[in-house]
Amino acid sequence: MKLPKNRQSGQIMVLALILLALGSLLVVPLLTLTGTSLNYHQLIERKTLESYSADSGVEYVLTKLYNRPGAYTSENLTASFTINDRTVNVTAHYEGSGIYKVTSIATSPNGRSTKIVCYVNLSAGAFAYVVAAKDSMTIENATVNATNPGEANIHSNGNIALIGGGVLVDGDASAVGTITGVTITGMVMPGSSEVAFPGDYSELYKAMAKEVGTRVGDVTLTGGNSTNPIAFPSASYPYAYIQGNLTILPDSYVRLTSTVYVTGIIEVKPRSVLDGNENILAEQRIRIDAGGFLSDRIPVVISNATGDDAIYCTGGTGENVVINAVVYAPNGKVTLTGKARLYGAVGGNTVVINNATITYAAQLQGRQDLPGGELHTIAYSFN
Repeated sequence: MKLPKNRQSGQIMVLALILLALGSLLVVPLLTLTGTSLNYHQLIERKTLESYSADSGVEYVLTKLYNRPGAYTSENLTASFTINDRTVNVTAHYEGSGIYKVTSIATSPNGRSTKIVCYVNLSAGAFAYVVAAKDSMTIENATVNATNPGEANIHSNGNIALIGGGVLVDGDASAVGTITGVTITGMVMPGSSEVAFPGDYSELYKAMAKEVGTRVGDVTLTGGNSTNPIAFPSASYPYAYIQGNLTILPDSYVRLTSTVYVTGIIEVKPRSVLDGNENILAEQRIRIDAGGFLSDRIPVVISNATGDDAIYCTGGTGENVVINAVVYAPNGKVTLTGKARLYGAVGGNTVVINNATITYAAQLQGRQDLPGGELHTIAYSFN
């Protein structure tokens, strides 16, 4: 039996009306979902571009601080630039104790922004070489070794001269120029690439020393012993920034308690000892004459003097001839002689080692607080 055609048409009309009603109910939510999804992805894209841009501001500041770590202790580092169509405003404020607060804000064209705040301190990474020279290196009648055998590597951006048969270097030797002498246990690599040396840390160390106090005039310390040392700085000596010379007289024992900055000369007289884990910087020469620098942490001893004998260390017959430090003269000559024994590392414009022993300190490996490495982030926030 056949159904009437008009009944079939009525059924189709009812079905079409149902589908139309359902479609109208679905279209609005679908359009709303599409709009929400579009807005969400636009938000994610905006926040991503803002975060990348703000992070670029942080990286910019870290590069500036690394190249001139002490240049921004007295005034803020500020910069503004455009990246990813976002305006980036970044500042670095010195908080003291070698720590900087970095704030980077990236703003989109619609006025919304993302801010990154982080705190960084100067970190260093160990000197890669037990002895390194910018210009030239001479080693005569001396031993250069390391706590771990075979790791006493040396490098010069100029030439290396190993003189006589009394020289032993237990590691590799590399130089931009020539290497003369055959007392190398490892590889001999003349014609190597230049090595980048640390930047100028003077202003940073000066600022850290000034935080303790300033002394105008020379300072002379005498007395003390290993069980009852002279604490410096202390209540008796409430300063670490000395506008003058610092002299440690014979048979004295001084324990450093903060970074010390001296605008003049530092002299450690025979049989005297400095100990402690603090860095020292002198604008003029440093001379350690049959004295010692004892430390568990291997701090930095820097002279910014130019020319010969920026740092001059000579040993003696007593027990206080050991120097536990990274000795660095970026603009002058470092001389270790007279049976001096250094446990740490040596760097200078020119380095001369004669009748001395240099041992690369195991404590330097992996260290991140010596000149010449990176900046270390100690706190980070994002919003």
